[in-house]
Amino acid sequence: MKKKMILYSLACLFLFSLVLLPTQAKGDYLIKKKRHTDAVKIMGQSQPAKDEEGATWMGKDKMREDEGQTKSTVVRFDLKKIYIIEHDKKQYAEIDLPVDFDKVLPPQAKQMMQMMKATAKVTQTQETQTINEWNCIKYLVEIGISMMGMEMPMKMEMWVTKDLGIDLDQYAQFYSEMISIQPMFKDFGEEFQKIDGYPVKTEMTMSMMGTETRSLEEVISADEMDVPEGTYDIPEGYTKTDTYNPFDQKR
Repeated sequence: MKKKMILYSLACLFLFSLVLLPTQAKGDYLIKKKRHTDAVKIMGQSQPAKDEEGATWMGKDKMREDEGQTKSTVVRFDLKKIYIIEHDKKQYAEIDLPVDFDKVLPPQAKQMMQMMKATAKVTQTQETQTINEWNCIKYLVEIGISMMGMEMPMKMEMWVTKDLGIDLDQYAQFYSEMISIQPMFKDFGEEFQKIDGYPVKTEMTMSMMGTETRSLEEVISADEMDVPEGTYDIPEGYTKTDTYNPFDQKR
């Protein structure tokens, strides 16, 4: 149980960084970024250092976030749906909006939720920095996670800008729904709304069982582009799964 919770926490940390992405009013927007995660050894298992790229498409009432080549999350306000797509398995989970965990989660996931406690605090600092010609201000995010006596504090240092000309209100709507599908973050929406702008650089650390994991994520580009056909749709031939379990890291 503890091992599964550790893996879930790592996945949530990664997801949190991915969902902090912008949109704008004119049309579809493509955001590209890069991410480095340091090597780590937890409970006798080693995970090598990893470098990867991510991409997010955003348009009116639609968003798609790609985690490497294996997973995509699609938000469709026009259909009131969220799709969790696993490309390696050619399957997807469908979640109705607004999210109702009583209907979505299987019994074992609900049990884990009952054993988990989490807190979050967002602080805006007075530090400023120019990153890729964007004027940024620094935010600190502190997240505390507790389960079965195990503490897993997370810290994020974010450099946030308003210089991209994006529609921050629309971005906040997408962001809120992306958070809502993760039990760890489901009650943090109001606190996270204190982050006023778009994070273009995020340094993250998480401590567990005496081990610290670190990652760095940076935006490469953010451009308005024509969206390829089918970007926001379920790929042809994929199978729908019956339930969605965010704690199952094999999904």
